Amino acid sequence: MRAEMSAGERGVVVADLVRAANGALERALAEPGRGRAAAFDLLVADALITYACEAALEGDDPGAELDRLVSAGGGP
Repeated sequence: MRAEMSAGERGVVVADLVRAANGALERALAEPGRGRAAAFDLLVADALITYACEAALEGDDPGAELDRLVSAGGGP
């Protein structure tokens, strides 16, 4: 994440990361049993949410950004 990213771009990046994480989580849930593919998808989802949180923390109001990420799924 680049520190010079504008607040508008940051919101889009956070939303994109959350959407990608949700996709990885859906893939993990679709895997039957406890397969390796599902585990990798869970790791991907975790990493993407971590990056979304890091991007949100770079904003002017980190608390509000994190609240929006949690309550609205990361949408701007």
